[in-house]
Amino acid sequence: MRLAIGLMGFLGAVLLMGCSVLESAVRPDGHFYLDKTADFASVGKIAVLELKNENISAPELGKILTQTLADNLGKKHLFSIRTIYRTDPEWNGLNLDEVQAFSVPNMAEMHKQLKVDAILVGTITRYRSYPQLLTALRLKLLDLRDGRLLWAVEDVWDSTDKNTELRVKQFFDAQMRTGYQPMNWQFVINSPATFHKFVMYEVVSTLPESRMK
Repeated sequence: MRLAIGLMGFLGAVLLMGCSVLESAVRPDGHFYLDKTADFASVGKIAVLELKNENISAPELGKILTQTLADNLGKKHLFSIRTIYRTDPEWNGLNLDEVQAFSVPNMAEMHKQLKVDAILVGTITRYRSYPQLLTALRLKLLDLRDGRLLWAVEDVWDSTDKNTELRVKQFFDAQMRTGYQPMNWQFVINSPATFHKFVMYEVVSTLPESRMK
């Protein structure tokens, strides 16, 4: 009888541990904002501006992460996407270096010139490459028609964090699955390009689902 009770207690503890692991794999609340009153279906086209890169040791990082972000947004089928880089003529023509301090007149002019309903701007605030992959982002989606903040994200992804590791496993199982033996999910935290895809996959997952699905 004592053995049976002890075994039941051990199994109960294991189950509780399993529950806590599953719960810890969920992204913490409070790292993103979504205007639940906004009509995202009315936002037909957005411009994704090249992310500001505050890491001088990786000068091409802004372009790389901007393209990865745009690719993941395209898979969401929520908006039509236009990507604008610092080398594009529109950048200087509309003084897009001042993107973090938009005024209503600026937004109206961008709406007219870029022919988009909203603009996605952001900053890479921290970055480390292999062996400790770390990316910190601050992003916001602004409606150019009325100046409303539709969505925002501010978060850090650290490959050495156990919570992040569990979410990487979930990402691998859902998006990659096979063809990466023998590393499997560990391929994500050993490949900066794939880790970037994981980061942007999580970023885009905080947006509402498309009605096209």
